[in-house]
Amino acid sequence: MAKLKLRDLTRLQPELQEAMDVSNALGKEAHPITTAILGAVMVEQELETLLRSKFKRKDDKTWEMLVENGPLNSFSSKIVIGYALGIYDERMRNDLNIVRSIRNAFAHSKRLLHFDNPLIVKELEKATKSYLAKKFWKLAKVVPQGAAEFSTRYVVLCHRLSTKLMRINIRRYKSRSYQYERRIRAMSPYRLLHLAVKRSKPT
Repeated sequence: MAKLKLRDLTRLQPELQEAMDVSNALGKEAHPITTAILGAVMVEQELETLLRSKFKRKDDKTWEMLVENGPLNSFSSKIVIGYALGIYDERMRNDLNIVRSIRNAFAHSKRLLHFDNPLIVKELEKATKSYLAKKFWKLAKVVPQGAAEFSTRYVVLCHRLSTKLMRINIRRYKSRSYQYERRIRAMSPYRLLHLAVKRSKPT
């Protein structure tokens, strides 16, 4: 295994526990910059998992070429490609870009930002308010007004997007499994025996 470099940390796929740690960290009273970045990390991770499943070649080396200097080297490009592949609609693309824009503002600003900044609030107000989202927005108002409310709105948006992406991936996996089972059932006994023998032969 090649020796890792510092830049490699940005493309390593997290283990399940590591992904859960990111999600759990958002539920605590974290610094606004931490909240903005970790929320986006959680969403981008689910988007990456979904995009990777779309490619014929899923090995780490190919993925590295795509994300290091290739067409998937930014959150923005991943959002565009996901939309181009028909993974999600325009509204979800819009919500993903809101998370990306807010993450970038916090990560690159030379001033210390807070979620009640008028420009951050304005960006959050653009988010799609589906029936489920409206329930979450009401819950967000339980917390004190000001920065805490809008921080909670951002966290809710990130959780909602990452959950949606995860569900899309699960549905896609179930669909593939169902289609495979149908093909197997449609095969003749002779064809099934032929496949079994072929797979049992040493390579």
